[in-house]
Amino acid sequence: MRALNLLHYPGLARQQKVFHRWWSGLAGLLLGSALAWGSQQWQAVQTVRLLQEQSSLQEALALRTQRVKEAVQLQTRSRLQTEQLGQLEQIALHQQAWVSLHEALHQEGHGLRLQRLQAEAEKIELQGTMARFDAMTETRQNLSDQLDQPLGLTSITVGPGEAVSFVWQALWPAANGALKTPRSLAPAPKP
Repeated sequence: MRALNLLHYPGLARQQKVFHRWWSGLAGLLLGSALAWGSQQWQAVQTVRLLQEQSSLQEALALRTQRVKEAVQLQTRSRLQTEQLGQLEQIALHQQAWVSLHEALHQEGHGLRLQRLQAEAEKIELQGTMARFDAMTETRQNLSDQLDQPLGLTSITVGPGEAVSFVWQALWPAANGALKTPRSLAPAPKP
């Protein structure tokens, strides 16, 4: 027969197994909770760091966007100023062409009377009268030379007492700002 050993009593062994299960389950629960809590804390720290990084990146993006917007505005303003300067230069050339024409007409003698002056897109037409026919040809050539634009005779009518009515026509690129540097307005020497 077997000897009775109270340390290996079957009820006691079962009790020890239950205690061991509870203790290992409780230890696993505590260890799992500690790991979950640590993981959650680590994620919270990482979330805060990422939010701060996102905030700084958004600020940098906003600053860059603002700079790009300012650069576009500056470029647009510069382009508009360049266009306006080009238009002002064309206006100045146009005025210079008209002043040259006006001075050339005033310098011509020989009884020149301008009755009508019409300027269109790239054409100018002058209608007037002169006292003599030979003076009209000379005046037309002088004006052509001074304005660097050949004046073509479109029509001519001889009236009483050698009075001549004429219509001259020329290309007028000066109206579009393409006039070359005007020549001296001094009368050309007569041959």
